[in-house]
Amino acid sequence: MLAGCSSSSFLGRQFTDFRAYYNTFYNARKSFDEGVRGLRAQQEQPIDPTAYLTLFGPPTRTANAAAFNKAIEKSAEVVRRYPGSKWADDALMLIGQSYFYLGNYAGAAQKFREVIALGGAKELEARFWLARSLVAARSFDEAQTVLQETLAREALPTDWRSRFLLLQADLYVQQERWEEARQALEAGLQRVPERSLGAKGYFLLGQLCETLQDYACAYAAFDRVRRYRPDYELAYAAEWQAVRIQGLYLNPEAALERLRRMERDDKHFARRAELTYLRARIYQAMGAVEEARALYHQLLYETDADINRVRGRIHYALGELYRDVFQDYLAAAAHFDTAATALGGNRRASARTEAASTPPTPLALSDVQEQARVFGQFARVRQEIHRLDSLLYLGSLDDEAFAAFVLELRRRRARELEAQRRRAGERAAEQRFLQSRLEQPTRSAETAAATAGGDAGFLFHRDPVRVQENRTRFFERWGRRPLVPNWRRRAAIQGATVAERTANGQMADGLHGEDVEEELPPVDVSDVPRDSVRQAQMRAERARLRYELGNVLFLSMQRPDSAAYWYRLVILEDADQPVAPRAYYALAEVQRALGDTAAASALLKTLLERYPDTPLASRVRVLQGTAPPPQPTVPDTLAHAEAAYARAVDAWRQGSYREALRHLLETAAHYPETPVAPRALLAVGYVWRDMLDRGLLADSTRLPVAVPAPLRSALMPAPPAEDTAAVADTGRTLVAPGTLETIAGPAPQDSVQVDPTLPDSSSKVSPAARPDTALTLVRLYTYLTERYPQAPEARLAREVLAALKPPPSGVAPDSAKADSARVRPPRGRPEPERLREPESVRAVWTILLLETDNDQEVGQVLQQYRQLAPGQVIDVRPYRAEGRLHYRLILGRYRSEEEARAAIQQLHPVLQGGAQPLLLEPAGRENRN
Repeated sequence: MLAGCSSSSFLGRQFTDFRAYYNTFYNARKSFDEGVRGLRAQQEQPIDPTAYLTLFGPPTRTANAAAFNKAIEKSAEVVRRYPGSKWADDALMLIGQSYFYLGNYAGAAQKFREVIALGGAKELEARFWLARSLVAARSFDEAQTVLQETLAREALPTDWRSRFLLLQADLYVQQERWEEARQALEAGLQRVPERSLGAKGYFLLGQLCETLQDYACAYAAFDRVRRYRPDYELAYAAEWQAVRIQGLYLNPEAALERLRRMERDDKHFARRAELTYLRARIYQAMGAVEEARALYHQLLYETDADINRVRGRIHYALGELYRDVFQDYLAAAAHFDTAATALGGNRRASARTEAASTPPTPLALSDVQEQARVFGQFARVRQEIHRLDSLLYLGSLDDEAFAAFVLELRRRRARELEAQRRRAGERAAEQRFLQSRLEQPTRSAETAAATAGGDAGFLFHRDPVRVQENRTRFFERWGRRPLVPNWRRRAAIQGATVAERTANGQMADGLHGEDVEEELPPVDVSDVPRDSVRQAQMRAERARLRYELGNVLFLSMQRPDSAAYWYRLVILEDADQPVAPRAYYALAEVQRALGDTAAASALLKTLLERYPDTPLASRVRVLQGTAPPPQPTVPDTLAHAEAAYARAVDAWRQGSYREALRHLLETAAHYPETPVAPRALLAVGYVWRDMLDRGLLADSTRLPVAVPAPLRSALMPAPPAEDTAAVADTGRTLVAPGTLETIAGPAPQDSVQVDPTLPDSSSKVSPAARPDTALTLVRLYTYLTERYPQAPEARLAREVLAALKPPPSGVAPDSAKADSARVRPPRGRPEPERLREPESVRAVWTILLLETDNDQEVGQVLQQYRQLAPGQVIDVRPYRAEGRLHYRLILGRYRSEEEARAAIQQLHPVLQGGAQPLLLEPAGRENRN
């Protein structure tokens, strides 16, 4: 009796299996099924058409990990407590499957190998799950080995053979082996064991056939999905794909009829935006571009349907239309950019771990980012060319026409601001009205009793809610009429006055005549080139951009015809620009690409004739086999110049300012033909200003190093005829807008009064002792702009010179504009005309630099601004306050506060933070220090 109940007996084994199942394995299976149900619910999302549908791929990251962890725990308990139970291999399988769904593919593969080693009834299932885990882990070689070993078995059941073939097709898709994947799919789908697996298999087959451009096969595969009665998402995606393939490649009319039936089906109501997009795509493929564009615009701007799933595709399709049909590349650039943003942000982490590794389908629009980049580059360059064209046109206007244009621009700006204020007022009124409506229920509760009792009075005049409602209705019916007598007659008179002013050419909005011109808002016209130097710079920049636009069209957009137009424009209008030889060469390449080799040869011949000494001409000769004999090698001048400039910069960083100045001047003198020379000249001003700021120069009127001989004749003026002359202060600095700090030239000599406590600067100075006194930043940078007009540093130097130029209302004499080192007239001779005193009969505006009672501080700041503000009047105005003497340091004279503020903006880099406009009251003669 006892022997019959032992664990090795039949009855004992049955009892052990019973306990193993109901005590542990039952709970493990229950937890596992709960996790799988949650996973399937999570996967019931719309099918992503941009990725290949996986049949057995890795699952999404489950949000119900606790259920799988509990299944692992219970199954492990079965294996540990009941190793001889018949549920042991089931428990191992459950552990491996839980690991798989949790993404632990290595752990899952290990458990499946343990089941295979047991050799029980679960061996084939374990082999299938092992191969599935290896594919998910991207161990393709191991997975292929397992699949081939299993498929080589002769007695393999049909349903399992089908599963293994379909899994092999999944593997081939991951490896982008399209034809082999198609063959494995077709073999596996002959005896598919499950309805859902058959539907997914034919959907994947349709995607593969489209990739292989077998559109009849693709349509048949997508159309066959519905025979397996899949869930709604897969059925809808398959039918949508079938209509798309049929409409784009096979039979558009039949596809439109089938699409019409889908649109009338109520179950597709939430997808009507996608169906409308598909109709527009079929129209576009048929050549009905206007109908397609109308549908795209309807989807974007008129429909209330949810277009988030197709928004990026709509913009991409519009970009294709404007690119290929309408030839509007700017509009195409805008749509491609929006499509790139929408499709990039619409990539759902989809919820599939395989999505990052699965290759995209032909529907993925994988080139959208490249299209956005290329057409965005085109739009940027094209818009900049348009801006330069407009600026050059405005720069070519005469002063009268330009002033009229600016005035009209200011008037237009005033109307825009007025419209903005009007809209803001209307919005504020609407907000107040809505707020009063929101507050109405609370006030109604307070007045309900009084209204019900008849206390509201005649016409409810005691009820504020009713009064407000009636007031609103009155305004809606009659408008806002003033509560004054004869208002109709007054309105008629005012209307006649306005009409009369309008007929006389005056502004109807009240801003008419020169009397109110100052009330108009200002506009920034600083970019308009009003001088020949800036116009030449802008034409050179426009020529470069035209050439760049041709390159974009030819190299990036594959539009040689359009590129040829821009290259020819450079050749015809900018033949004197440095970019012209490259335009000839690029146009020759375009003609060669178009098959016109004769035109290409003629262009290259013209290039050699017109620009024979350019590096591009030498390259053409080499390509044609007509290169001149090789010249003896010479040292790399540019490399030497760069090394010398680097030594100068290192010396500057280490605080060796004089050595840095010497190296910079020598670099500009010894390597004048390299692009390093203008850079070195520009940097001289930076170093000089740095020395002034640090107080390292006892004499700010001279450069602390000698100018090299090659530069002396260009930078140094002829010595004065009389050696009794003294040089005015030249150690003044200014920062031009957009540049680093540089050194300015001196102020006019008669703009300041010499402090008697300072050393006399009118004594004789030997030219040998002060060889560089006459070198100023104005002279240095003028030489830079004249010697290297096309260099980028020349543009910065011009900005500095423009900032140093005295304002139109300034009072500096003309003799101080060209040279800041002006000789003082000998005694006994009449001095040049001094700066005019401001009229004492009226007040003027100035810039208040400092207000203090410390006379030493005033003296220090005064010396600083003598260096910083060339061509400006610097005054010290003393006044008494609270029994003490105070000082105001002021700069310049201006006709209005706006003009003073504009000067502050121009001189902002060198002014102290507290600088502000000051109304200067009439006060007799000024103390000009």
